[in-house]
Amino acid sequence: MGGSALRGMAVECRVSPHFSPRRPRNPSTKGDLMKITPGANAAQPKKRCAALRQSPMKPCLSTDSGRLDGLTILRFAHAFESGGGTERYLADLNRELGNRNRLTTIQMQLTFDSNQLGEVEQRIGKSLLITVPLLVQRDLADGHGDGLSVKLDLLSTLKQVGLNQFLFNARLNNFAMQKLLKWRKIPRRAGEPEGAGVKAAQIMQCFKVDLVVLHASGDSDASEIIEVARSAGIPIAIIYHFSNDRLGGLSLRQQISCVDGVAGVSGIGVPDYLKKCFWNVSDAVDSEFFRRENAHPLPRSMFGPVVYAPGRVTPEKGQADVIEVASILKRRGLDPKVIFAGRVDSPDFLTHLAQIAMHKGLSDSVEFLGPLSQEQYRDWYCAAQVMVMPTYHPEGLSRILIESQAMKVPPVIYDVGGTSEGVRDKETGYLIKLGDVEGMAKAVEMLIRNPGLHRRMAEAGRKFVEEKYSQRAFAERHENFYSHVLENAKSQR
Repeated sequence: MGGSALRGMAVECRVSPHFSPRRPRNPSTKGDLMKITPGANAAQPKKRCAALRQSPMKPCLSTDSGRLDGLTILRFAHAFESGGGTERYLADLNRELGNRNRLTTIQMQLTFDSNQLGEVEQRIGKSLLITVPLLVQRDLADGHGDGLSVKLDLLSTLKQVGLNQFLFNARLNNFAMQKLLKWRKIPRRAGEPEGAGVKAAQIMQCFKVDLVVLHASGDSDASEIIEVARSAGIPIAIIYHFSNDRLGGLSLRQQISCVDGVAGVSGIGVPDYLKKCFWNVSDAVDSEFFRRENAHPLPRSMFGPVVYAPGRVTPEKGQADVIEVASILKRRGLDPKVIFAGRVDSPDFLTHLAQIAMHKGLSDSVEFLGPLSQEQYRDWYCAAQVMVMPTYHPEGLSRILIESQAMKVPPVIYDVGGTSEGVRDKETGYLIKLGDVEGMAKAVEMLIRNPGLHRRMAEAGRKFVEEKYSQRAFAERHENFYSHVLENAKSQR
């Protein structure tokens, strides 16, 4: 898919004078909104957009803030306005990079609301952030999650083992994907937005995009964007947010063979063919914001030990196991209060959870808060004795792991994907074998009944986060990765 897909279409073109080569780069200047329609009137703004692309800006490779000055970055993510870990990851990243650099970030994201498809601009520090919503059908997305689970089916496992065995380095992988499998189209999956490639092409017509960063990959929508970016000669990076072993799958291998850099949020389980070129950009939290002393008191009192389970409500996140843990604790003489907080991705599953709670006599002990503001998420940590995350999802590095330890709430989590990188087992929290509900209940019970153990883990967790997950280091890792991708693309062209 290339520029031809845009012929005959009306295109919303926003060119910011901040990044025009003809004007000073002043982020306080308001951008011009132009409507392109077919015919003679389209020539002038299209020519102007092309002129922007002909003057690429190179990032300074100093170690100071400002390395990305002058760049325009196009992001694509299977993220909504708010409500999940990826959304918070991107919000923190855009804020930190925006405070350190004078750049424009255009973020293509998802929405269920057909009335909210207009782009939105906001100033962040020195920079401009433009969000561009893509419509996804709720009836296709409900209950679907992101289509990932920890356990692959037998056929997929055998395929991945074979690929890892024979395509064990980047050169072999690229040859096989680009020469032998260039005919293979990545299948479309339910819940993908329509027209991702067309929208990306429109944006690239109207902005001098210097770098495309894919926070969602492996699906046909990402392939559309990759094809458009390659046709325009724009460098492409993938940042993978799930378990790294999935990077060995066929669709991701195909896409990786076409991009200029690959990173992830943990360094665990990277396939052999990527080990020499993979970047771990990790994650971070604002340790000042996530500090118990800065939290607000809850509007109501809580009785009994609170087990906090933040996260999207969807089957692969394991909320059913949380209710089973509460049932075990109740049989052992405790009266826990379970608090679920997060966007409901599957209303049917929410109903199912309520039925489980009622069946186990826990209706008065289980509460669903829905999506919360950042402040509300933080404040609920202060009411909790334990944070539980029995996820079956192939996590990269879950942000709630870092948040809970910053708030001195020990986490008890299943050991899947990159979660072991985000906690020190038996020192700052507990890693539990996948599906071991009894083991999870035992760990939660120990933390509730042993205040000394809880206190030691809480203090150790806070120190761990302060040492490893600062936001300054988070921004620097991304700046280093982006600079590497731009230099790598330059050397390959």
